[in-house]
Amino acid sequence: MREGESYNEKDDRELVQAYLDGEEDILPYLIKRHIKAVYNFAHSFTSDEAIAEDITQEVFVKVWKKLKSYNPKYSFKTWLFTIARNTAFDYLRKKKDLNFSDFETVDGSNALTDNLTDEAVSAEEDLIKIENIEYVRQGISKVPLLYREVLILRYNHDLSLDEISTVLKRPLETVKSQYRRGLLHLKTLLTRIN
Repeated sequence: MREGESYNEKDDRELVQAYLDGEEDILPYLIKRHIKAVYNFAHSFTSDEAIAEDITQEVFVKVWKKLKSYNPKYSFKTWLFTIARNTAFDYLRKKKDLNFSDFETVDGSNALTDNLTDEAVSAEEDLIKIENIEYVRQGISKVPLLYREVLILRYNHDLSLDEISTVLKRPLETVKSQYRRGLLHLKTLLTRIN
């Protein structure tokens, strides 16, 4: 970095490139910039602080090892959350906390709920009106995992549906469908709680 230039002034791609160019002191800053978001993402999956810490640590070890393979054509945040999602999912699979029979088909097909677009928009509007964010986060933690991960990436990490499609390696239409269904599940849960 040039003298007087701050890491805060650099975007993620520039920091990664500087690291790859030999400025190793940048890596801790890059990790510090994203560690809270990755921890929160892991915690949303597991609801356990210690496990979320372990997953977060593993994510950043993987980031360090794979940083040379990062393609700056793509968003660093998308790349990072792809690693975080895969790490959390692998952890849950190893612990057998996932009930795979609860999952829908890979292509996201479900003729009944695919046609509920208007209700999903209404559900989203209802969520926006809710002032207590913690209340919504608790609701999201009870949504089935297949939909929960889409909602977490959308609301907690502000990823677009296109970016979520990339992170989850699912077709965009599948992500849109899962997003709608997740909103409907969340609306139902929050209505019961309220």
